[in-house]
Amino acid sequence: MKRWLFVIGFAALVVYAVLGFDGGRSASFSLSPPDLTLEQLRASIAGKLAERQTDIGFEYGGNREELSERIGSLLKEAFAEDDYTAYNVESYLYTIRTWGSSAKIKLSVTYRESALETAAVDERIRQTLPAILKGAATDRQKTRAIHDWIVTHVAYDTSLERYTAYDALMSGSAVCQGYTLLAHRMMSYAGLESKIVEGTVASGSHVWNLVRIDGEWYHMDATWDDPVPDRPGIAGENYFLKTDAEMKRDHQWKSL
Repeated sequence: MKRWLFVIGFAALVVYAVLGFDGGRSASFSLSPPDLTLEQLRASIAGKLAERQTDIGFEYGGNREELSERIGSLLKEAFAEDDYTAYNVESYLYTIRTWGSSAKIKLSVTYRESALETAAVDERIRQTLPAILKGAATDRQKTRAIHDWIVTHVAYDTSLERYTAYDALMSGSAVCQGYTLLAHRMMSYAGLESKIVEGTVASGSHVWNLVRIDGEWYHMDATWDDPVPDRPGIAGENYFLKTDAEMKRDHQWKSL
């Protein structure tokens, strides 16, 4: 059974806010329309995160007090909009500086997987997925094909240094975060609806997948179905498409 120690990118977020005099300093900011709403700002930030932009800036002309109160939750919502992006974030830092009637928001983000690496992941998936799914007609069969391929092509990273889908595909080794991100991305390309679950097991933090089959959500933990030490060609099924009740025997998580 797998070791589960890892660091969740989305949980390791650094936040810092400054409200005050801008000092006239200039920076590269997106000039926002005067009537930009906070929800539109959130959507714009989410789009730039998906593009793996590292330095994101906005000038906001709306209610500055409301902005300062909501910026923390707004950013969390932007990160949470896409699980694949959220769990590739290592840390972020934001500042808010007010000047006159507007506020400048600067967000600096560090990613575990770069835009080029994500593009390489997507290209490899496009190349390999047709063969992986050959003969798989139903969503259950597609999910099983993806699960078994990952388990038989990825080995658990006992050095605890590889966290991404890129690591899993290109080096053939990753911790549970890499297994889960790769499964999430492959299922997305296969037309399957999936989510990433963050929780705990007896040894600490852990992540795995949820996938929707015939209108119902099931848990899938490819990491725990891959033995350590690695046994090439062997794919377990003890954690494949399990109900909440079945998964709660040794996995805990917050309400989804």
